[in-house]
Amino acid sequence: MSKRNLSLFLGVVLLISVIAIVLFYPQRTQEEGFGCQSDTVSRKTYSTGESTGLSLTTLFLFNSSDIITVIHKGVFIRGDKRYLIDRNYVLNVEKVAGSDIYYIKGKKVHKSDDDVAPDGVVNELLLDSIDFFYVTRLKSHAWLIKGLVLPIMMCVAVPTS
Repeated sequence: MSKRNLSLFLGVVLLISVIAIVLFYPQRTQEEGFGCQSDTVSRKTYSTGESTGLSLTTLFLFNSSDIITVIHKGVFIRGDKRYLIDRNYVLNVEKVAGSDIYYIKGKKVHKSDDDVAPDGVVNELLLDSIDFFYVTRLKSHAWLIKGLVLPIMMCVAVPTS
């Protein structure tokens, strides 16, 4: 085989290899076992003079391709009362093919006996009001989890094993 034919042959093999990798190697936003953490601190003062405060840590754990666990731990303060938040949600999800969009098929809540905070305290962070959410990588260790319109949380990667 001549040098020209050999070069042409190697070029075709390289081109086919690159095309095969692009077509058949699925890009994923995270691997199974991926986790990220978000810390939230907020205070509100109402026109009535009443105030509320929330200090919450949220772990977002991708257990498998179709199960996500969201863990909330923190404190909710309303006036002089303090409520412990200690709950987790198991989300059954389905990833929309070819995208970073997840469809929430089902949700289960597990609250500790000490968690007496009102149920609606963390609704926005629970993904309760939406059925779809995106996961977008901002940096190598930072992720944005957002609904179809508004961001839900930004989190940083944490070890899960």
